[in-house]
Amino acid sequence: MMAVQTKDDKIVGQSGKWVVKVPKGLDNKASLAENAALQSALTFVGADSYKWKNKEEEDFLKKETGDPNATFAPKGELVYYSDPDDDRMTDLRLAYKFDIYAEKPLSRQYVFVDAKNGKVLGVDAIIHDVNSPGTAVTGYSGTRSITTDSYNGSYRLRETGRNGGTAVETYNLKKGTSYASAVDFTDTDNNWNNVNTNKDQYATDAHWGAEMTVDYFYTKYGRKSIDNNNFTIKSYVHYSTNYFNAFWDGSRMTYGDGSSSTNGGKPLTALDVCGHEITHGLTSKTANLAYQRESGALNEGFSDIFGNTIERWARPTQASWTLGEDFNYVIRNMANPNAYSQPDTYMGTYWKTTTTSGCVTPSQSNDYCGVHTNSGVLNFWYYLLVTGGSGTNDKGFAYNVSGIGLDKSGAIAYRTLTSYLTSSSTYANARTYSIQAATDLYGATSNEVTQVKNAWNAVGVGGGTSPAGKVAATDTQLYTISPNPATDRFTVNFEGKAGKGIVELVSLTGKKEISEKVEMTDGINKLNIQLPSNMLPGVYVVTVNGQKAGNLIKK
Repeated sequence: MMAVQTKDDKIVGQSGKWVVKVPKGLDNKASLAENAALQSALTFVGADSYKWKNKEEEDFLKKETGDPNATFAPKGELVYYSDPDDDRMTDLRLAYKFDIYAEKPLSRQYVFVDAKNGKVLGVDAIIHDVNSPGTAVTGYSGTRSITTDSYNGSYRLRETGRNGGTAVETYNLKKGTSYASAVDFTDTDNNWNNVNTNKDQYATDAHWGAEMTVDYFYTKYGRKSIDNNNFTIKSYVHYSTNYFNAFWDGSRMTYGDGSSSTNGGKPLTALDVCGHEITHGLTSKTANLAYQRESGALNEGFSDIFGNTIERWARPTQASWTLGEDFNYVIRNMANPNAYSQPDTYMGTYWKTTTTSGCVTPSQSNDYCGVHTNSGVLNFWYYLLVTGGSGTNDKGFAYNVSGIGLDKSGAIAYRTLTSYLTSSSTYANARTYSIQAATDLYGATSNEVTQVKNAWNAVGVGGGTSPAGKVAATDTQLYTISPNPATDRFTVNFEGKAGKGIVELVSLTGKKEISEKVEMTDGINKLNIQLPSNMLPGVYVVTVNGQKAGNLIKK
């Protein structure tokens, strides 16, 4: 390219490169097909995903440009290319030029591919950004270090590679509800003290909160974002007007600015809320707990657990067992669920019925059969596991739990959620598998396993049914059957005592299909049962030592 300088309509100078001599035999027709050249370019970039594969991005581009045919899909343009260091341009080659816009990891660059042999000759970056350490005076957490993106002489709340490659991005909805209309928050010197009437200082709370959430799961468990594959964490601040809520919609975090009548109009970007909502994303990528009845209560409870744990880990001097205290509206209290009309005992005071007869159809109007209410049981279990405590629960059971601390409790909760629970899990399953998680981490005879059991007894899930002042002699056996439906075999999981046992499978007509003797151990038992090859499809009752374990569906 040449640049020409003029003055008074006269050429006074020029700069750039001249082609002194066109090389002999220079191709003017490509011998390599465009699609083959594109494949070379994509192999070179090596991204996990690209903009043109994302329908939402493609639709937004069409809207933004007003062109119904606009696309990020790269189209090869034939050009002559020489190395930028070849001042005399003596090594010109015919090349395909592709505009490759990668989504994860983020990059956009022109890639030049030799039109003869498919070799990548060079690249020219279109996105010019640099992760930069900055300082933010947040609305709720004081002055904090954050990472931003140096972009076009300014800074914006984005970073591209946290903890092995996770992008963290925070956008301004400007009181709108269209994500396509969101803009960047910017700062001129990367010292973010943006207190203004728009309450932009709370955007740095969302950004720092997302960073701390990513850092916690990576530091403690080696997890790279919610999907363990560097899922981009996007936060959108200033959603709508007088909107007292924050939510994870399956793709992004969204924060309202609060309501003047509810909490004085303080945005919901507090650290515990950031951790809570982003954990919903992690749950969707792991256990995927259905958002209704008991599984939904577990979903909410695990978000409270990690929202609170992240707050205690990232800013211990401001930590509490409540959720929402930063923005003047406490929503829940994990140490005392009853204070906010939540149960601290399974099926105890404030418990919302989850049965199909008591809550026929889960809906928003009935809180999907009590998910935000019944989560109090899991919250109190975790509180007791961390700190310890004694008392008498709503079932008249006197309990005494010795706390094992935040790190061990968090590790048990994380392993339970990410390794064992499934979409239809119940409180019974949470007990069984948290004991298994503690066993995995600390051993079957460890104090940690004992305290996990004690904490569950305290909240009335298994055991914990004796009169006040007495200790339950044995734990209630809680069973899970998987897979269910089953084809050729299934497993019964339960907590029990050592000894001989019998597993039986009986049809609804009373026909005994299986009667198998088994050896049981103290703690978690996993009994693997082979189904008869001639067994007909249908519903069967599984019993262990005469006690019903549940129904099995034979496919």
